[in-house]
Amino acid sequence: MTVGADPYLSIRMGTPRRLLQTDARNRGTALSGRGLFYVRSTRLVAGARAVLVGFLAVGVMFGPDAPSLEGGLVRPLIGGYLAYSLVLLALSRSRRFAYRVLRQPLLPTAIDLGVFTALFYMTTGAESPFFSPLVFLIVSATIQWGSRGALLMSLTILAVFLPAGWSAALGADHDDAAALSWIVRLGYIVMVMILLTGFGRHFERMVEELSRMADPVDAGFDETEPPTREALNHALGLFRTRRGMVLWTEGDEPYLNVIEVDGGEYAKRVLPPGGDDWLVSPRLEGSVFLYDRASDMAITRPDGRSRVVRGPPVAPSLLATLSFERMLVLPIRADPLEGVILVLDQEEPATEDLAFGAMVSAQISVGLQRWHAQMTHRATAANAERVRLSRDLHDGVLQFLAGAAIQLEGLLRAGNLPVAAKVRLLGLRQALTEEQRELRTFITAMRPARSNEPAKPIDLREELEELADHLSRYWNICVLADMASDSPMVSTQTAYDIGRIVREAVANAVRHGLARNVTVRTLTGQGRLSLEIVDDGHGFGFQGEMMDEDLKKAAVGPRSLQERARAMGGRVRLASSPRGASVGIDLPLEKIAA
Repeated sequence: MTVGADPYLSIRMGTPRRLLQTDARNRGTALSGRGLFYVRSTRLVAGARAVLVGFLAVGVMFGPDAPSLEGGLVRPLIGGYLAYSLVLLALSRSRRFAYRVLRQPLLPTAIDLGVFTALFYMTTGAESPFFSPLVFLIVSATIQWGSRGALLMSLTILAVFLPAGWSAALGADHDDAAALSWIVRLGYIVMVMILLTGFGRHFERMVEELSRMADPVDAGFDETEPPTREALNHALGLFRTRRGMVLWTEGDEPYLNVIEVDGGEYAKRVLPPGGDDWLVSPRLEGSVFLYDRASDMAITRPDGRSRVVRGPPVAPSLLATLSFERMLVLPIRADPLEGVILVLDQEEPATEDLAFGAMVSAQISVGLQRWHAQMTHRATAANAERVRLSRDLHDGVLQFLAGAAIQLEGLLRAGNLPVAAKVRLLGLRQALTEEQRELRTFITAMRPARSNEPAKPIDLREELEELADHLSRYWNICVLADMASDSPMVSTQTAYDIGRIVREAVANAVRHGLARNVTVRTLTGQGRLSLEIVDDGHGFGFQGEMMDEDLKKAAVGPRSLQERARAMGGRVRLASSPRGASVGIDLPLEKIAA
């Protein structure tokens, strides 16, 4: 039987404990993130050290202008250090040695600093030919510790180098040539310190940006709207700016949806079709690009090579409304959504932001596509569940109501019933008939329409007037329907949902508020339908008016009514006083109109 690398399998097969402990120690060391990084960088430094010391040895041994050998120590020191470098390089290929010794790079670095300092001061100081090893120390520290290593090692090298030329430049033993060499080399060290510290910080910033890409784009997705606001926040967080916009269209809709953020303030609007035939210039469509407004120039890298495009990169009508100096544009595509994210006034933009932006664009597009697939899957599952539920209602509850209606019909045919009882049975039979009709409407709305059966629009005005008459008889109160003359035609599902909202509002007014009069009003305007149910009862458990956001936070009011209204894309408003209450529902016509 072959046993794999699973340590639990090894234990069960009787592997000696000593081997298991050794393997565990090796695994723990090898999987140390910091140790692994130090091993890789120290191996690289070991190779560079061996090459540098090899050339120094050749120069000292065979060069025509070899330095003066004070006490004859330079050649032996370089020879010994060359042997040390080669041994260290050879041992660095050993996995055991690497993970036990090289993961602590401070010791080899300290040895390098001591040896190079000794060579520097043993060979004419400020004009020593062993100046390049000092620069090697700064470079190796940058590779191993980043910007902090570059800065600290540069300061250490300055502390080593400054005393070497102090006497030649400012002391009694003034030497113009030595002073000039000292000043030039001093400037060289400072220049290397600035460049490598900046490079190290730039590299660390790129690593931080890449690590922030691990944050999921779809955190906190709203099930009813595409997560474009979350996508905008994700992009702005990665590029560290607080101003930006996301613009998108959905399917064949001509309207342009816009979400804008400026310093934490969000604004959402819908723009009608404008005079421009394009949102992004056809020359830049589908590309990530940086645009500078002052020069009217955009930079993109469609094939890995930078390309400059002059002229407005986005629609002039949109560009005229924006205030910015620099703009990074990220395309987003996720069927049926298509648009762009504008990152405005990013600090210190660079050309690598184009490559990084391409990754962010792809990540956001995948997140949006995943949201759309998830919503499609949920809709499919919900439709299947609705079909099952409608079948159960049709074969169960509806048949029971039909049987009850037949029983009532038999009772009414009996000739020995009192008049009062007959009147009540007639009312009960009518109520059962109306409930059967409502249940059939509900079952029809739940079943998906067949492709060859076009949906029949329903006149909302007639529907609510019939419902008001029914509720008046059912609750024995006065329910009036004050309908707008331009009430829209709606789908069967919408008519059912609005009817359920009205039913629940009237039921609450009678049972909890003891209302005797209820008025149902509708009003259309500015692309929205306002539905209001007013009663003369005792009101809710609060006084005043509460808007949709307040109701969510306080968790007050009829919950199922609010959930149904929000599922239709509407907003709820409740008002309460000792003289009665009102329930207001604001619905978008584009979502409810048939």
